[in-house]
Amino acid sequence: MRKKQLYLLAALALIIALLCISACSPRVPKTQPSRGQQAAEKALTWLRTQLQEDGSFNIGFGHPAGVTCDAVLAIVASGGDPATWRSAAGKPSLMDYLAANGNEYAMDAATTGKLIVTVVAAGLDPKNFGGINYVDRLQSFASSKGIYDPGSVGQAWAILALKAAGQEVPAEALTVLKSYQLENGAWASAFGPDNDTVSCVLQALVAGGEPTNSPAIRKALAFFLEQQNDDGGFPAIKPSEWGTDTNANSTAAVIMALYAVGEKPEDAKWSKAGGNPVTALLALQAEDGKIEFQRGVGSPVMATVQAIPALLGKTLPLRSLR
Repeated sequence: MRKKQLYLLAALALIIALLCISACSPRVPKTQPSRGQQAAEKALTWLRTQLQEDGSFNIGFGHPAGVTCDAVLAIVASGGDPATWRSAAGKPSLMDYLAANGNEYAMDAATTGKLIVTVVAAGLDPKNFGGINYVDRLQSFASSKGIYDPGSVGQAWAILALKAAGQEVPAEALTVLKSYQLENGAWASAFGPDNDTVSCVLQALVAGGEPTNSPAIRKALAFFLEQQNDDGGFPAIKPSEWGTDTNANSTAAVIMALYAVGEKPEDAKWSKAGGNPVTALLALQAEDGKIEFQRGVGSPVMATVQAIPALLGKTLPLRSLR
């Protein structure tokens, strides 16, 4: 009997101890998704409704592979697998589409570089994607060591691709890209200097090993401060004959560039009377989840896919989660 009583007392003591530990342990609050995460999830839900039967996204101009690459990057940024995205069972996925159509899309350093960044983000091999070695193709565009394109966009995407594919980024590649910088701190595309191009270049420079406090990057950030609108967002460029209202694509691009160089887009430095870059981007989300270029203007597919990585605080090149 005494032995049984001892067992009961021991069991009772253990229960009391466990209850005490539970009561005294600090409660860890559940982490609530940020506004950016919530907006990105809503945007992804809408984006699925826009997927074409061939596994692409189509915005009505340009090769569909371009915006499909952006969609893949948006999905990977959210932690998803683009290989599972298809319009219906048995239909091609996004990666199936890119494997079948990448060859006709990747015709220069910019498009080849973007495709490589996308393939690596999806966890696949750019040296054997759809039976093609796109790393070799990228190298074929080099006129000399480190010079992949006479323009800023192609040179930037080439650097991003080399970094993504685990290739050496020649020091000459950074030197050449920095030499394209204009006196006002911007870099120009075929359409002239714009915030989207500057954003791409900054991510490429950082990916290639440029110090975030270098003169080129400081000069570019000063340019961004001059470009920012009172609502906290960014236009394509100002001044401009096509208007200087904030748009989602440019604002998202700048957000990603700011994260890349170690800036926080919600800090006071980037806050205006009407908000900051993040609130300006969030303001362009419609009730159904899509992100509009501007209210009722432009392609919501293009704006949505380019906004999602920015809302999630991601920068290029993305790393696969697979």
